[in-house]
Amino acid sequence: MTDGLGVAVSFRNVVRALMRRWLVLVLAAGLTLAGALVVVKPGLVYMSTAVVRVKPPEARQDPGGLTDFRPSLAIIGAAVVTVLKSRSGEAELRSAGVSGAYDLQPRNTGTTKTEAYVVPTVEISVRGTDPTETDREVDIIIKAFAAQLRMLQDGLNVPAQQYITSDELVPATALPVMGVKSRGLIGVAALGTVGGVAVSLWTDEYLRRRRPRSSPRRRLLPRRNVPREVGT
Repeated sequence: MTDGLGVAVSFRNVVRALMRRWLVLVLAAGLTLAGALVVVKPGLVYMSTAVVRVKPPEARQDPGGLTDFRPSLAIIGAAVVTVLKSRSGEAELRSAGVSGAYDLQPRNTGTTKTEAYVVPTVEISVRGTDPTETDREVDIIIKAFAAQLRMLQDGLNVPAQQYITSDELVPATALPVMGVKSRGLIGVAALGTVGGVAVSLWTDEYLRRRRPRSSPRRRLLPRRNVPREVGT
């Protein structure tokens, strides 16, 4: 196997190329060490999570709305989630004061305590460095969810007595996000090793291609004594 310059590629040639570009390997090792320090001592991040329940219209036989599940409830809840996760919804939430990374996920099954019911819910979460701030931003999203739910039904001309509403089933709770350091270190080490070797070999190949090629010397052949023709 040969490269673009016709040089045979072998393990020995690869090792020699890496030794020639040792400075690139040192730089890659430094970057890998910096990444490992970030993994070992990461900044503390909190995630606040709350659960919002999508409630059907109140009825005499089911004032709590736990047994009156209809697919339309989950569909409407998912539609509101889609609006809030769109670009326009994100811009609206940012202007309302949500600065952290947020997410909304429909959850259409009940908890273990209410496993006899199927309750359409939406899990709302916000990530940030301040737990108090993330709780506050979750509350902003909960209010925006209720407002979008009302606007959606206003646009469909739904009677007020048949409005689908929402309430806070689980209040916002901030917990630190704990990652697995060993996996992060393995990933950083693998990325640094592969990247360092690849960049070193590419640099060596690039510099060799830019090096001017020496023109092969012409071999001077000895002149043969050719007998002259003698005129008769």
